[in-house]
Amino acid sequence: MSVPVPSVSIMIPSPLRKFTGGQAKVQVAGQDVSAAFLDLAGQFPDLAPHLLDGDGGIREFLRVYLGDEDIQAMDGSSTALQQGDIVSIVPAIAGGSADRVSTLPTPAQARESGAGIGFSRQELERYSRHLIIPEFNIQGQRKLKAAKVLVVGTGGLGAPLLQYLAAAGVGTLGILDFDRVEDHNLQRQVLFSTADVGRSKVEAAAERIRGLNPYITLRLHDVQLTRHNALEILSQYDVIADGTDNFPTRYLVNDAC
Repeated sequence: MSVPVPSVSIMIPSPLRKFTGGQAKVQVAGQDVSAAFLDLAGQFPDLAPHLLDGDGGIREFLRVYLGDEDIQAMDGSSTALQQGDIVSIVPAIAGGSADRVSTLPTPAQARESGAGIGFSRQELERYSRHLIIPEFNIQGQRKLKAAKVLVVGTGGLGAPLLQYLAAAGVGTLGILDFDRVEDHNLQRQVLFSTADVGRSKVEAAAERIRGLNPYITLRLHDVQLTRHNALEILSQYDVIADGTDNFPTRYLVNDAC
């Protein structure tokens, strides 16, 4: 007696939807993940080179999930499928050459490259637009996640800077400001809303940043930067971004760096 071939859904990440006519979900048939990918490639020939290598195997830069589990933790491309299963594709790296020789990095190279930095499935989906850029890919995202950046000041300069750094995936963000939100701040300090008036700028900024990207670490410095604490605070970070609005603090930041 023949066994019916399961019909499953494959979720297509946004960078690859141009090859599926904009479809985010495609129905395919296959007894296992490999067969399902072959069916998908058959339906969309222009997509095939982005899914399969020359031997018909799933490309190494793709992470594939069955439900919420990475198939690499199961039986890989031979993972069996059942009727109604949902398979998700997440681009984990782009570019590179299969001919490159892999060598162990030195400790200094490991720190520089972010080696050992991992990503959850949600992070891979969030940063997928970065990951498909050949000159950036997973290595660039690891460097961002390994980086520690302090933004001094949360005003007209610091507010948008914090938003973009957080959205990009800088792993550790320090926020330094000793002021409180006032009405006249709101026309340019875009992190804050009317409800924040009277609150600590650092606390209000952190609340917004956590809502923007919950996968990064925030360090809050609700203090005034002085010659007594500058070296202690700034030495915790790789990069210091000066968003201040007065010359004494600007010169202090410069001298401390």
